[in-house]
Amino acid sequence: MTENDSEQPYMTADKVLLLFGLVTYGIGQSILFIVFPPLVKEIGLTLSQYGFIMSASSLVLALSAIFWGRRSDHAGRKPTLLLGLFGYALGTTGVALALEWGVRGSPEPWVLFGVILLARFVYASLASAINPAASGYIADTTSRENRARGMALLGMTSGIGTIIGPVLGGALAFVSVIFPMYVAVTLALVALVTLAVVLKEPRRHAAPQGQATKKLSLFDSRVRAFLFLFFCFWMFFTMIQVIIAFYLADQIGIEGSDKIAQATASALMAMALMATFFQLVVIQTMKITPRTMLRLGLPAFALAMGVLLVAENLYMVWLSFGLFGIALALSNPGITGGASLMVEPHEQGALGGLFSAAPILGMSAGPLLGSLMYERVSHVFPMQVGLVAFVILSVYAFALHVPDK
Repeated sequence: MTENDSEQPYMTADKVLLLFGLVTYGIGQSILFIVFPPLVKEIGLTLSQYGFIMSASSLVLALSAIFWGRRSDHAGRKPTLLLGLFGYALGTTGVALALEWGVRGSPEPWVLFGVILLARFVYASLASAINPAASGYIADTTSRENRARGMALLGMTSGIGTIIGPVLGGALAFVSVIFPMYVAVTLALVALVTLAVVLKEPRRHAAPQGQATKKLSLFDSRVRAFLFLFFCFWMFFTMIQVIIAFYLADQIGIEGSDKIAQATASALMAMALMATFFQLVVIQTMKITPRTMLRLGLPAFALAMGVLLVAENLYMVWLSFGLFGIALALSNPGITGGASLMVEPHEQGALGGLFSAAPILGMSAGPLLGSLMYERVSHVFPMQVGLVAFVILSVYAFALHVPDK
């Protein structure tokens, strides 16, 4: 497996613009997790309905990502990315308007449930193009030696978005709880127009003769272990994201939707700050290999679960989410960077689709499983299961073959 990209510059203006677009996407995602959960009961929905909305839309997101990943190998990274940003803006607007209707009007709960679900489906079917196109773009424009660093930059955008999202939510809450979602949409549209004008389509890698029709699958022996780890990581990570607002109220004792939203935002901020620091400073300066990232990231996740399990105050929650941030910063590029080195250049878009689908499949299971375990078993049961699971996965990571370059 060879690539003639060793002389490519690592950071270019194109990559900076791409990262800006992904930051706007991260902002919208973090704002949704801050705005939606505290409004669930106020607009007449149940926790299980909320979990179903997030899980079902995540399933659509996963299935669509596989299609868009392969499509970007043929149609190009840029048009696929632009379509994804448009769909993200459209779907987020739909959810915001539906929440406004629930807060200001008096719709039947089942009707409102259907409207929000439809808006999330629109979002999922189109926004799923963003990550496969972006990861394919990074793979096309970085050398093998810099691949994991490039994938870390992709993860960094989510962390930056998670930092900016709560800040926007808090700063603009005086207008309304939902108003920050409209600001996130506006930023996405600015990114869409900017990228449409400036972003350059990278050089495409042709498939070797005889391999043009071969499709990379979820069960390809080169990448299936990495996909499994990615699925597990995001299933448990999303499980914690979905229940944290309720955990803060029931276990930590925080009262009031506004205070719960602020506490949730502060926990996500702690996570985002640590993730961004590790992705922007530690990984970029120390040039940690994918193997090392993976073997440090998964144990960090297990430790974060253990701290959250015994948390008795908000300070311990912040510590836990800081550890989640470290785990996120190391595990994601470790998994994706390692897998990217296992496949051919012409398969990077398809790989991006699979690696968008695997975590999203985890996200589709996480909210539903988390809410059911939280409601039906105990408030701490999701953390107990997560701690055991990641101790096992950490051991598995040490036995997994991960290329250095």
